[in-house]
Amino acid sequence: MKIWSILTAALLLSSSISIAEELPPLPKGPLLLTSTKPEQFDPEYWIKKLPKANDVLKTPEEMEFFNQEILSMVPDKRDVFAIPEKRTGKPVREQLELEYKALSNRKFFDVNDRYFTKDIFTNTIGPLMQIDKVPASIKTKYGAATAATSVRALPTEVKMLEEKADVEFDQLQYTQIKLWTPVAVLHTSSDGKWYYVQAPYSRGWVRSKNIALFSGKEELKKFAKSKSFLCVTGESVPIFNKSDLATYSLRPSMGTVLPLAGESESAYTVWLPSRGEGGKVSIYKGYVSKKSDVSRGFIPYTQANAIRQAFKLLGARYGWGGQYNGRDCSGFTHDVFLSLGVDMPRNSKEQAFVGTQMGHFEAYMDADKKVAALKASKPAITLLRMPLHLMIYLGEDNGHFWVIHATWAERYDMNSDAKNRINQVVVTDLTLNGNSYLGSLFHRLVSVNEVN
Repeated sequence: MKIWSILTAALLLSSSISIAEELPPLPKGPLLLTSTKPEQFDPEYWIKKLPKANDVLKTPEEMEFFNQEILSMVPDKRDVFAIPEKRTGKPVREQLELEYKALSNRKFFDVNDRYFTKDIFTNTIGPLMQIDKVPASIKTKYGAATAATSVRALPTEVKMLEEKADVEFDQLQYTQIKLWTPVAVLHTSSDGKWYYVQAPYSRGWVRSKNIALFSGKEELKKFAKSKSFLCVTGESVPIFNKSDLATYSLRPSMGTVLPLAGESESAYTVWLPSRGEGGKVSIYKGYVSKKSDVSRGFIPYTQANAIRQAFKLLGARYGWGGQYNGRDCSGFTHDVFLSLGVDMPRNSKEQAFVGTQMGHFEAYMDADKKVAALKASKPAITLLRMPLHLMIYLGEDNGHFWVIHATWAERYDMNSDAKNRINQVVVTDLTLNGNSYLGSLFHRLVSVNEVN
């Protein structure tokens, strides 16, 4: 291997961003797309159209049963606390080998449009993964995220792009897990800087500095499954270092659950994990202002609340797999429903199988069946899926079917891939992209499911 290749690989792996990124500016929102009118940006506009918007759809007991149903139906949804303390290493080793082989055989570009040579895999990433060091018997470690942190396909923060200049779509980015997310640690990189973990809805590599290790699953469960908790119901909220609410160090996003330690007249006290010596957990107190957008427990599961939660994210940044502290299409729907108590999987395909199936269709076909399914579905708690995209259904208005969704771009040309960069959560009708070679959202629909 050339000296240049060795130095490049070392430089890339040593920092998360080797060369400063210059992203296009985020379009100022909310955006008027398709036939949207300004009054449709108000959640109350949609709520007033619903006859029973404030009816509770599931009691806490019913929601608990529903979440168990989701767990049993969705393959990638894993109960971390059901993972045994000792397990054979062979399946983990085989999974790592499969992931490494699949990714090392793909063609990737870096952020400067240069092709990655195989050297970065064989000489840097492969040795970091130390697949041959996975023991025959694994002693599972249990930990929690000390902050929102990325789950990666490989133990590196280097971006690998499928197409040149496609900087916002890092193919190694799986998702972002939230503060207090429980994980099972199954393997460690050779430099100790990465853990290979199983999280509730994803598996991959996370920075070890962002995981605090507990003495066992029961100690972790006491906090991560506490019956007394705050749920973040705003886009994000600050957690302050002291009760004077002067300085904050964490800002967890919508749907984050924080074990409650107490409260005063002005603030809630919450328990937080930090990583101490040897990776061991150290529990400390944080403070959340009572003026913050939080709820003791989950907010009631109603159509009105679902719409209000979704509209709190109107204009919020799009972020593939949680990059840039944003949300992609399924990240948006995940956070909205999580704040309502639905333990939603992270993947859009799996989200589309939660609840009652209202219809499955062929893309570009079955128009009458799609219309019938939409008319029969409950707005606010219904998901519409097309290949590679997911949306929350708002209902019918002015002769169109409407959705709120996180989307990256609008295509508008029949003969090219020309696009307007949206890159945020927007309200549109299903005619979006109808002037492009891809076809409208409506024509590309493949399923409708009511999360109920």
